[in-house]
Amino acid sequence: YCMQKRLKATKKGTKTAKGPVIAVDGRDTLANAIRRRLADQILNGDFAPESRLDENELANQFGVSRTPVREALRQLDTAGLVELRPRRGAKIVPIDKERISYAFEAAAELEALTAYWAASRATLIEKKQLETLYLEGDKALVSDDSELFAKANRRFHHMISQCARNPVLASSVAAVRIQTAPFQKAQFARKEKISASQKEHEQILTAICFQDPEAARQFMKEHILRASLLALEEDN
Repeated sequence: YCMQKRLKATKKGTKTAKGPVIAVDGRDTLANAIRRRLADQILNGDFAPESRLDENELANQFGVSRTPVREALRQLDTAGLVELRPRRGAKIVPIDKERISYAFEAAAELEALTAYWAASRATLIEKKQLETLYLEGDKALVSDDSELFAKANRRFHHMISQCARNPVLASSVAAVRIQTAPFQKAQFARKEKISASQKEHEQILTAICFQDPEAARQFMKEHILRASLLALEEDN
């Protein structure tokens, strides 16, 4: 691989008024962290069907202002987990499996393009950084830590988007990730699934490091499509 050096991942958190810490790492945002927490709660059935999510109540629960909560709810609306209604807040809606399938289909094509261009454009330093993120995934696999692997996975894919050096493409990928992210935890439900995902990351990393755009594109597309199958399988 590109190198064996490791970069220290930064970690910070925002304390909530009534609950645990909302962790925000790297270039992530508080809204994203809240969105992930709420998505997990919705998919785990912690809220009753059709129940309403109130901005003020959630802001008090997380110990934050309404701004990141409002953005988190907007993202959940984009993902199809809630419906935003003018002056009536957000309402939890039934999962639309067909919509999930379409979102992953789009994600597979877009992320494959980022891998293609990353293999063509990534600098040596960026390849070293990408390998470091891959190695963070290895740590999570050894410790069987699904949360840590999910974080390493997000950073790995984000880094590939940056290496592609196409801000329009990166923006499109970020938008579709909001729609697929709530359903990707199915990938990391068991250690063998984390291991399979990490092996696919190894294939993508190798193709990028050896400047093989077509292989990188194909490996990434297969990686995302496999994630979609797991997501729909888990939902069943």
